[in-house]
Amino acid sequence: MNDDLCAISRPLSSLKELNDWSPNDRSAYCRSRVPFCQAGNRIQRPKLLVCHDMKGGYLEDRFIQGVVNSDCYRFNHWWSIDTFIYFSHHFVTLPPPCWIDAGHRHGVKVLGTLITEWKPGQEICEEFLKDEKMFQNTADQLVRMAQYYQFDGWLINIENELSSEKTVALKEFLCYLTKQMHLQIRGSEVIWYDSIILDGSLSWQNELNDKNNCFFESCDGIFLNYTWNASNLQSTAELAKSCGRLQDVYVGVDIFGRGCFGNGGFNTDAAMEVAASLDLSVALFGIGWTHERLEAGQSFTDNDERFWNLLQQFCVERRVVSLPLVTSFCQGWGQKYYFRGQTNACGTEDTRSKRRTCSPFAVLPATLMLVDNTADSLSRAEDSLDFG
Repeated sequence: MNDDLCAISRPLSSLKELNDWSPNDRSAYCRSRVPFCQAGNRIQRPKLLVCHDMKGGYLEDRFIQGVVNSDCYRFNHWWSIDTFIYFSHHFVTLPPPCWIDAGHRHGVKVLGTLITEWKPGQEICEEFLKDEKMFQNTADQLVRMAQYYQFDGWLINIENELSSEKTVALKEFLCYLTKQMHLQIRGSEVIWYDSIILDGSLSWQNELNDKNNCFFESCDGIFLNYTWNASNLQSTAELAKSCGRLQDVYVGVDIFGRGCFGNGGFNTDAAMEVAASLDLSVALFGIGWTHERLEAGQSFTDNDERFWNLLQQFCVERRVVSLPLVTSFCQGWGQKYYFRGQTNACGTEDTRSKRRTCSPFAVLPATLMLVDNTADSLSRAEDSLDFG
């Protein structure tokens, strides 16, 4: 599919692009128009965040009007999570509207990402942290984009070294961004990734301590690096509890298992159990693992349900708290596209038979766990929910 001929969602790759950004005719297609649905069970408990980083991001989900592919990654466990971060390694990652729409229908906050890495990232930081006017302008642009595209905040991930002077400016930038987001977008969040420390060194701490606490104090939460041990989490819990912010610490868990406690995959629940024992929140990184690691003959639905069923004991499901509730049970994908009960007449018959899109994702039941976990029952479940 030719990107130039389609309405697509795109990241920003440079500070110039960020500074020059303003809404235009093409960006209008990338806006979410689904209001945030308030849901219950959100206060005073550990939270669950998922960070969706899949093959660099902006795959089929970048196409606003769907694609001719019914086997894309999709996410059905919205009632089990609180926050969804769309992640890529571009400078500014803007969540495609399909994810914002689906998240908002289920009361889930959807965040974009600002990331800088290595030498090129250091140069970007040196430029936008040059003085107060520069970093405030950068923050203001991030706020404007979140307002325009209708998402709920940012993950800030600085993975490059900085001078101690610029680190002070970075802390002020983080504080200013958080304040402005709260002023302009109700319920918004800014999350800091455990990366550089107070002296500007790139040194993943795998815990909350006096080297990174200044960043935690400047925003709404911290996403810990993945290579922690039980001792790291114990000291983290003690410090966070003393600040009255125990559940604002998100324990990073890499589902691909790269140096992670329990080695990820179908053993991810081992890491979640440690975090849960200390009342800490959890950030799952790389949820696309259930799709990326399929072997010949395996079903994505089978893989994904097996993975999430193992985590259910640590998930606090939320519920719709206001009526009316209307849903078609659409999962945002399928073999055919229906509108008001009729097959959509647009495109060729071949296109109609294979079209998939996340945007019409409907409100799903709070629990989609399958008791009969056989290939036949999974196939029947998919067929019965094929409204998309």
